[in-house]
Amino acid sequence: MENKVNLNLINTLILLKKHRSMRTVAKVLGKSESAVSKDLSKLRNEFSDSLFIKTQNGFEATHYLDEIYDDLESAYFQLVNVVNKPIEFQPHLYQDLITIAIADAEYDHIVSHLYPKLMKHFPKAKFNFVTWKQESLENLLQGNIDCGVHLQNDSYSKDFYQKTLKVDQIVTAVHKQFGITQWQETKQLPFVFIDVPGWNEFSYRFEDILPKEHKQDITYCVRVDKLASALSIAANSRTAIQCPTRYLDDNFSVIPYPKGVSFDVAYSFYCLQTKRHSPLIQLLHQLINECY
Repeated sequence: MENKVNLNLINTLILLKKHRSMRTVAKVLGKSESAVSKDLSKLRNEFSDSLFIKTQNGFEATHYLDEIYDDLESAYFQLVNVVNKPIEFQPHLYQDLITIAIADAEYDHIVSHLYPKLMKHFPKAKFNFVTWKQESLENLLQGNIDCGVHLQNDSYSKDFYQKTLKVDQIVTAVHKQFGITQWQETKQLPFVFIDVPGWNEFSYRFEDILPKEHKQDITYCVRVDKLASALSIAANSRTAIQCPTRYLDDNFSVIPYPKGVSFDVAYSFYCLQTKRHSPLIQLLHQLINECY
């Protein structure tokens, strides 16, 4: 028959063997004597033995307990040591490959700021910075990617941990050379659509937040998957662009959306939920967060 011993009660057994007094054990554990008595009853049931006999000298161990006690005590303290042992992590000795997936628009900014920080903390490691693609989530799940930076996506599985790094707004902008400043003029223009793998390949997100009467205002004439190309198109033709404010320079005019609509977007740190507390991932998150 399988023995299902409750390990949380073993400490009570060890203390009672040591002190022989239920009152003393109760004080040590911060419990009532009644609670300790109930714990002893559970232990007796789980071990199928009386374990202790109450005598004039206090609680004396039974023959069975005397026979198993040394091994039981040793095993218990080994388990306690394992549970309480701090996880040692020495970044300066870490030699494995660290792979980080980064959304295209953030790639150059992150790599240029992050690499020196990583080299300082991981002088012996190797690094692989990859552009976030449609298969990046699967690669993260399979352990081929350690962590990533991308726009927050609430539709992703809870298997993936997302932590906000920065909040921005996606705005509509037109190059100032075209003299357009109002939505009524802007909606007559074609738009350049930026494909962002893992974020908007299945829907044009901005349409979801436009007032009903304006949902048909936007039409795009070209799709690109590089932010730099979209900005170049918007700078050299009468074409409107939608992108986060952090990528626009002073040559663009931000066009107010109808009825004061705003489109908030968050940049997030990504990793597996099961890895979020590992020392490696926590340090990577800290260093990436410093880049924002």
